[in-house]
Amino acid sequence: MTSASRIKDQIVAALSHPEAEDGLYFNNLIVVHEEEERPIVQGEEAEIRRVLSQLVKERVVVTSGSGDGEIFRLKVATVN
Repeated sequence: MTSASRIKDQIVAALSHPEAEDGLYFNNLIVVHEEEERPIVQGEEAEIRRVLSQLVKERVVVTSGSGDGEIFRLKVATVN
């Protein structure tokens, strides 16, 4: 498994976790406190940001806010 695909899987797992229901700041993806149970995303910050940007372009992940206040969440599928 390539590093990028491993990071992609980790991002999706972290954002799928119930603790991420309202989304996560970038820092919450790479730092998980002792009392938190969601998986951590491991890798170089630049590579994680690159993969996260790709997931946004693919519309797997959506964002709100900007800069340090940007929140990432999985796109919710709509049923017609």
